[in-house]
Amino acid sequence: MPQCRNCGSHVTVQFAKVFGDNEDTVHNCMRCVPNAELDDGAASNAGGSVDARHAWTG
Repeated sequence: MPQCRNCGSHVTVQFAKVFGDNEDTVHNCMRCVPNAELDDGAASNAGGSVDARHAWTG
């Protein structure tokens, strides 16, 4: 099962296909960042602007 590389949480295969990078690797998930940032590509961006210190935990 796929996991978020940032926090280690389980993500579904479908989540990885939709939000992951070209190899379906998930770098951030819904536990790490707000949904709006996922829509902006945060899950597929390993070196992007999302910083785990500023992660939303809501």
